[in-house]
Amino acid sequence: MSIFAIIVVYIGYYLFKHRVVDFMMFKPSTTPLLSKSLNFIGKLLMGIGIIILLLGLTGNTFAILVGLILGIFSTTGTLLFLLKFL
Repeated sequence: MSIFAIIVVYIGYYLFKHRVVDFMMFKPSTTPLLSKSLNFIGKLLMGIGIIILLLGLTGNTFAILVGLILGIFSTTGTLLFLLKFL
């Protein structure tokens, strides 16, 4: 669970760090909506990653399941949203 939380935090940090830098095929330096979206999504994913880590530390199976589902939907939703800017 902690590895999954670290991956989600890293993805959020990566997106937040690249909110003004062109990367891959995305150009947030010329698209203000993409830049604002990367700022929001990066902070959101970092927060979700911290929540997942805390839920994993509880040891409650239901809390861990909720954390996994939250992380899966948030990262998948992020990737689907970024397809709009290709």
